[in-house]
Amino acid sequence: MASEIPDPQTLKSWKEAFQYPIPTVRRVEQELRRDIASNKEKLRALVGTRYRELLGTAETIVAMNREIQQVDSSLADIGHRCNPRLIEKNYTTHVAQIKSEARTEDAEKQTAGAQLALLHRSTTLISKLLRKKSSPLLIAKLVVVSRLIHKTLSEQQTMPPFLETLRNQLATLRQTLLRRVDKRLAAASSTTEDILETLAAYCLATSSSSDGAINHFHKVRLDGISSQLALNNLSDTHVLKALKLYIRTLQTTKVLLSRRLSDTLGKLKARPILSDPEIRALDNLDIDILGRWVAVDVKNFTPWIKTNEMSKAESEKVMKTWSTQALDRFVSGCQDALATWNDFSGLIALRRKTLEGWLSSKASTPTHSSLAVLDGIRKVFNESITRLLSTQAQALEHFGQQVSLTITTWDEVEHSGAQSLWDSKLLNFEYSNGAAGLKQVITDRLLGRDENVNASLKNYQTWLADIRRSGELLAGLRVIKWNEIIDEYDDEDPDLDVATILNEDDPRLLWDALKEAIGKSFENLQAAFGTAFDMFETSNQSGKSTFMLRLIRQIRRDAPAEFMEKRFIFAQSIVPALQKMLTTEVVNRTDVQKLNFGNAKRVPGRTLWEGEPSLPSQPSPNAFRYLRRLMSLLEELGQDLWDPSTMQVLRDILDTELSATFKAAYGNTCKPPATATNEQHQPAELETTDKPDRSVDDQDSQDTRTEDHIRDIRIQLLFDILFLQNALAPPAAASTKLGDMVVEIKDSLDLDSTTTEGLKKTATEYWKRTQLLFGLLVAESN
Repeated sequence: MASEIPDPQTLKSWKEAFQYPIPTVRRVEQELRRDIASNKEKLRALVGTRYRELLGTAETIVAMNREIQQVDSSLADIGHRCNPRLIEKNYTTHVAQIKSEARTEDAEKQTAGAQLALLHRSTTLISKLLRKKSSPLLIAKLVVVSRLIHKTLSEQQTMPPFLETLRNQLATLRQTLLRRVDKRLAAASSTTEDILETLAAYCLATSSSSDGAINHFHKVRLDGISSQLALNNLSDTHVLKALKLYIRTLQTTKVLLSRRLSDTLGKLKARPILSDPEIRALDNLDIDILGRWVAVDVKNFTPWIKTNEMSKAESEKVMKTWSTQALDRFVSGCQDALATWNDFSGLIALRRKTLEGWLSSKASTPTHSSLAVLDGIRKVFNESITRLLSTQAQALEHFGQQVSLTITTWDEVEHSGAQSLWDSKLLNFEYSNGAAGLKQVITDRLLGRDENVNASLKNYQTWLADIRRSGELLAGLRVIKWNEIIDEYDDEDPDLDVATILNEDDPRLLWDALKEAIGKSFENLQAAFGTAFDMFETSNQSGKSTFMLRLIRQIRRDAPAEFMEKRFIFAQSIVPALQKMLTTEVVNRTDVQKLNFGNAKRVPGRTLWEGEPSLPSQPSPNAFRYLRRLMSLLEELGQDLWDPSTMQVLRDILDTELSATFKAAYGNTCKPPATATNEQHQPAELETTDKPDRSVDDQDSQDTRTEDHIRDIRIQLLFDILFLQNALAPPAAASTKLGDMVVEIKDSLDLDSTTTEGLKKTATEYWKRTQLLFGLLVAESN
């Protein structure tokens, strides 16, 4: 902590000054230099005054000498002609008159010099007191005395030297004093005593009445509120200072209007200013010496300040009028200042501090309406918080724009396929700290989150975290204990529960605003996804649809349900189209036509038939391999895509395609068979390798099939259909086209119920034995 600056006049030697720290010594040096400069000015003014007085005296002496010589010459001439005694008498009288006139002229010059010196000392002392931030009332008294002295000197026929310079200095010092008065009035830390003293100084310096002083005080405070809220680097401190100015002004005005200001101004009228002990105690003025040369009007000048004793009703009207204006200025200033505020948590904290500041002072602050002040503060922060919540919610648009950009540039970038969970590279991951990295990689691969998905979801996750954090802050508004701050006996309306308004009404209003903003943002995001879907081109449709389906699934899973309507389902209009686009490409790549063996010479797997009559015990190799191809394609695209709804779309398309293929195969068996009945069926070996399927159209140009051969083909087709039904349709499925084919083929074979049930049972048992090879189909059909 810096040492206090010693008074240079109390130092006895230069050595004592160097006992203080260097900064203190430098400030002592500056103070000494200012005193030296001031003393030079005073000495220059004093010497100039004395020098001019000496010149005037010399000129007077020369004139007197000249006149005396003329008189002596005249007297010598007259002495020879007149009575010597009479001449001597006249001479004595004339000389006495001349001496009296000389003394009068000297007294006037001395009076002017003394007043000029006092004026110069006053201006110098005012400057010094302003630098030391002394009492503004004392400075104002010196300003009044200086102006009176200047007026007296300016009325003389011959204006003393330096008077114009002193007048300019005095005007500058008066403006400095008024700025110091305004600064002190604008400070929220000023006490009531400080305000009273400052207003008294203002009345002296400007000749204002008590009403004018109060009006000026209100104007300064009103401008102070505006200036606090108009700063470029606005912080919560400035808003709280503006509110503090509003509260302190009303509390101080109540004191000012209760005769305190009138009493303070009345003390100024008790005695002349030059008789004031504070003025006479100023050593630099030398009032005891120079005061006797001051004009009587200046010496006896007693300030007269008009005071107005207001009634209680008039005082309340003044306070209510200013309170209304100041509240409007505070509200509009806060609205403009907080329009660029982007710190949501800081805004919530500022709301609490502002409300606490008002509610804790409400009982002791006279206003036009305390409820109006509360509503004004609530309006400011509710509007600002609502705007900020809307801005946060609208940030979801960036996510939609990024998705659209990814779809637009899809063909220009290379994309990696789904990665396996059993990749050997996973063994190299670090397992320390809970294996967080490994867990994240496994989660990403399980959910199919590749680089494109993660990059797009990053913005969504950031937005979601901000929204949930804002929701938590809004929920925190409900638990603030306002009752500990509010005085229940101070409410203007006893039926109005302020705590309920702040704990329930405002949070509910803000929560609804956030809910509405989030709802609009999701609708806009849904529209952006629809636009992105419309931009699909014919190439890479499966990759694009996979990308969007994964994003939609993640959005639905992580959507803030507490802020959304229960009936709202994101992207409900485009998901079926995306699923159909994806499943159609899968079905096209499985080559359904390889299941058509209606024209085959041999029945696949005929030698493995069992029972009496002999019936198939397993599906054809083509049907089994078809499911294997289907499974490979599903795993290649990603296991995470095949949720129940997507699998249902796949089943519907497969039902249509498979039924058409089997219908074509069945139609091939309806052609007229050859008459030969002695054709022997060649045994067919069960193919277990992955060799390419032979074409189902591989037959001779001449149809040599018999009725038994055609019947066997139909029975195998029926078994394949029953097997595929177990794989592709859940048990509770409604009627399907494959089911219709079962009925049609069964009717053409004229099978009894026992045989039909036996085929169904065999197909079901075979599916149960092999279903672990088709995990996705099992998971969706169970």
